[in-house]
Amino acid sequence: MLRIVFILSALLVTAKARPISYAGGWTFMSMNNWESSIAHYHYSPTAFESFGISLENYNESNRYDTNFQFNKLIKRKNTRTSQANLYLKTKAGLAFEGNNEYFNSHLGLAADWETRRYFTSYETALHYSDDLDNGSFHQQARVGIAPYIAEFGDLHTWLMLQVEHHPEEEQDSQQFIVTPLVRLFKGAYLTEFGINSNGNAIINLIIRF
Repeated sequence: MLRIVFILSALLVTAKARPISYAGGWTFMSMNNWESSIAHYHYSPTAFESFGISLENYNESNRYDTNFQFNKLIKRKNTRTSQANLYLKTKAGLAFEGNNEYFNSHLGLAADWETRRYFTSYETALHYSDDLDNGSFHQQARVGIAPYIAEFGDLHTWLMLQVEHHPEEEQDSQQFIVTPLVRLFKGAYLTEFGINSNGNAIINLIIRF
């Protein structure tokens, strides 16, 4: 029983791109999709919070954001076979477009529930850049299944379906975006890749130190 609990706990810590690592851990994330490319580096002084910096470049404009980031684990619930989490995610910094710079902010909530076989998550966020846009709202949900149960230290595979909602987008094809994707992780390394309903690729990489 103790071995099962240990394996499950280890899997849940490393299984996905959570905004907080283990106490004393560093995390690097590279996230690339139809909208932008993001490089994010953070440190977790405890298992309940993380501090970091993120750089984001928007694909269809000359805008890029530089933000300081703070994430907080609000609630965690463990059972013998599952774990659920609720996070607060915040960013604040500057958005640059051409020769202009603007105050930029982000406030979001993220929740997930996972067993060794099934995975679900939901995230919602508000973005605002002073005098650059009127603010935007974004939400995203995922469901996933592991086709096999891997042991600790082995290669883990997840098949996932992601749905994004961007109501401020003018094109209907960009308001709802569906992406089937594959997640692979082993040890401190995690990668995700897929093609969304607009024909664009999603490629994510997470490394924990």
